[in-house]
Amino acid sequence: MRELLSTHVAERRIFDNIHEYMVPWDNETATARVGATLNSKNREQHAELARMSVAPFVALVVDTYSQSLKVDGFYSADGEQADAWSWWQRNKMSARQTGLHRAALTYGTSYASVLPAADNALRIGVHSPRRMVTFYSDSLGLPGVPSSDEYPMLALEIGDRYMRMFDEEYVYWFGIEHAPESVGGWLDRTYYSPTNLVFQEARPHNMGAVPIVRYQDRMLTDGEERRGIVEHLLGLQDRINRTNYEQGVAQHFAAFKQRYVIGWVPENEMEAFRQSVADTQFFDDPDVKVGQYDETDLSRYIESRQASVRDFAALAQVPAQSLGANAISNISADGLAALETSKDRQAAEIQTSLGESHEQLLRLCSHASGDEDGAADFQAEVTWEETSSRSFAQTVDGLGKLSTMLGIPPEELWSDIPGWTKERVERARSTARTSNLFSGIADAGDAVDGLQI
Repeated sequence: MRELLSTHVAERRIFDNIHEYMVPWDNETATARVGATLNSKNREQHAELARMSVAPFVALVVDTYSQSLKVDGFYSADGEQADAWSWWQRNKMSARQTGLHRAALTYGTSYASVLPAADNALRIGVHSPRRMVTFYSDSLGLPGVPSSDEYPMLALEIGDRYMRMFDEEYVYWFGIEHAPESVGGWLDRTYYSPTNLVFQEARPHNMGAVPIVRYQDRMLTDGEERRGIVEHLLGLQDRINRTNYEQGVAQHFAAFKQRYVIGWVPENEMEAFRQSVADTQFFDDPDVKVGQYDETDLSRYIESRQASVRDFAALAQVPAQSLGANAISNISADGLAALETSKDRQAAEIQTSLGESHEQLLRLCSHASGDEDGAADFQAEVTWEETSSRSFAQTVDGLGKLSTMLGIPPEELWSDIPGWTKERVERARSTARTSNLFSGIADAGDAVDGLQI
């Protein structure tokens, strides 16, 4: 327990730093992050300018890739919908997968669990790495235990008032009498002692392995791990925020002309007011000097910010126009689609990694429900919803040519229509069979030109 909590503390400090960039900042946090000037009489104004200068591009990057990741099916080796897909739907994973993907994108890791529930049902849980820590063995695995790269040896979930520890046989529940004020407090013996972490019960899960599946935005070799798709962008995010703050200060205090008078002091407030609103000022004393400070040129700040945004877009592999860069205009739909190429490639790489974890999760569901054939079907794979930026007309035209020129049955191409879910494709196929919209569509078991349907 102590080692698990020690690892949790070390990871949580890193994850909390990333998490701060994903949520809105108050004046105090923005002031500290941006480096605002607080040793002046305009302290409150500087703090407000610091808060207004924050442009959360890292959160936008996560949004952009998360919107490209939606699993919409799980098919066995024979091409049919796998039985384990029903557990996915019963656990509302079509919606909950968003949190799983976003955590993996943000922190590089997230977790899902499968546990038995009442009435022979299964409960799929999703977990942030800020609340869960796992221990894996060496790459060779352990005798009688699945590959160590596939399932952990131990896992610990840290809740607000409870903890759950998972091993190959049981889930151990602990109540937390007193939680530390900060995550570093778990290193204090007082908090991880048996008097504070009170053992409550042990529930068998009958999985034969720790029922935790790890999700990673990409599976790299040992020692080459990177925490998500935004950690390397935080420096650029700070640079953009700092430029915004300095531009805001210049815009607030010095973006207008200011007149000055040297050698003269008004006798009263009324005289000062008359001189301040007058179009022309007259002075009897020849030694009085009158001048004017020009306004600050904000174009340099704007150019600096645009350059930083372009750097950010290049490193994040996100189209610059998605981040508000103004370097692109009067471009065709095909050109915009070409600008998405880099993003689509990285999204495909992420889908490959997350897809393997989804398949592992659904095989684990098959094992838990007694479907050993499904658990051993390593050729089963998930399918992803099409979210590319190709125009609808262009896509449909291409699909039509595949059918007419290459002879591919039309119903085989329906799943590639943008916006069509698996359920809609099944409804269309059912309607087509009953209404004979396509003569080439046959019922299962019928033979057409010697081919079994």
